[in-house]
Amino acid sequence: MTEQNAAGATTRSTLVDVFGVVTDAQTYRNLLYLVVAFPLGLFYYTVLVLGFTLGLGLSILLVGLGILLATVVGLRYVAAFERRLANRLLGTAIADPDDLEREGEGIVAAVKAYLGASSTWRGLGFVLVKFWLGILAFVLLVSVLGTGIELAVLPLSPEGVFNVQVAGWRVADSVGTPIQRAVAVPVGLVLVLVALHVQNAVARVNASIASSLLGPDTDEQGETE
Repeated sequence: MTEQNAAGATTRSTLVDVFGVVTDAQTYRNLLYLVVAFPLGLFYYTVLVLGFTLGLGLSILLVGLGILLATVVGLRYVAAFERRLANRLLGTAIADPDDLEREGEGIVAAVKAYLGASSTWRGLGFVLVKFWLGILAFVLLVSVLGTGIELAVLPLSPEGVFNVQVAGWRVADSVGTPIQRAVAVPVGLVLVLVALHVQNAVARVNASIASSLLGPDTDEQGETE
């Protein structure tokens, strides 16, 4: 009887692990984070490239140095925003870095502090990584989750809901008969389930990277402890 109870508990635990993702609120917070990851990453990357390109190109003039400084300062605001976003949606608890060591007042002292802070450059690394992770998240959401939802609702919308296309293949066009649409429903539901697990894994990777690059560095944490 004990073995049967243990087997039953194991089975229930497995089912919860597999299907519990659908009712877990964290799943949808992760989904929201990944949905906005691509446009945010693209925006950050564009502004970053534009800022550094213009700043370096005009560096012989005062305006160029101003653009570079504004870009560096902007990086810190981006990092602060992404830190709050990760804490709110990914469930992280990333503390604010405290490595700005200003010696004196004025613009020169501020520039030295920003350039000398490791958190500034870790923030730059995060912005660059965010761009590529955003692309990955977008591809996964469209190709796996989008396809799953499209297949699951085909009996209700034969023409398709999202007009999902994967490598030029339009999902709705390949499922035309009533039988195919009926079969598409369970296939689509399985794809949706798989996609939710995959996107949770991608979200955990994002959370790990954010914790590494947006929080205090190892030395700061050691001093705090």
